[in-house]
Amino acid sequence: MSPVIDRPLREQVHGFERQARLASLKGERLEVQPEMAGVLADYLRDSLAVAEDQTWFWSEEWQDGEREAEADIAAGRFEVFDSMEDLIEDLGWPQ
Repeated sequence: MSPVIDRPLREQVHGFERQARLASLKGERLEVQPEMAGVLADYLRDSLAVAEDQTWFWSEEWQDGEREAEADIAAGRFEVFDSMEDLIEDLGWPQ
């Protein structure tokens, strides 16, 4: 189950994001008040929370496999099959 971030918290963070972008465009520094730092910390904690049943996906081993698969796709190391039967035949599995 994904965390639900309440609307007031999202609005505060998005307001801060707009201020940060504007300050960046102007080449200015943006001071972060302690209460806003707390709001940002809460937002990050809630938005980065991983549901217990999805922790396997974020394991180092699984992420290594994800990176390997992405590299294979980017390099064109994959095949497209017209049907499931064609895939099974290519794998050499008995039908």
